[in-house]
Amino acid sequence: MDSQARLDELLTRLREQGYRLTPQRVALVQLLIDSETHPSAGQIYEQLHAQFPTMSLATVYKTLHLLKEMGEVLELGFGDDDNRYDASDP
Repeated sequence: MDSQARLDELLTRLREQGYRLTPQRVALVQLLIDSETHPSAGQIYEQLHAQFPTMSLATVYKTLHLLKEMGEVLELGFGDDDNRYDASDP
């Protein structure tokens, strides 16, 4: 599945479950899907903060938790207390 189809699928699931598709949430999902690495919450925050200066790190964690609970994101632990996330194909 290409990244645009994956993005559309994930955003549709969020909408169907009653979640708002805020610009921050859409950007976070897009970043995860397009990432060739497994970014941490801190790395995601750093990459999006310039575009969304009022976004907090808590927003990133809450969105990642939501996506994980939906089964759309894998949380990967590498033993460094900084979990990484993958949304390519959970």
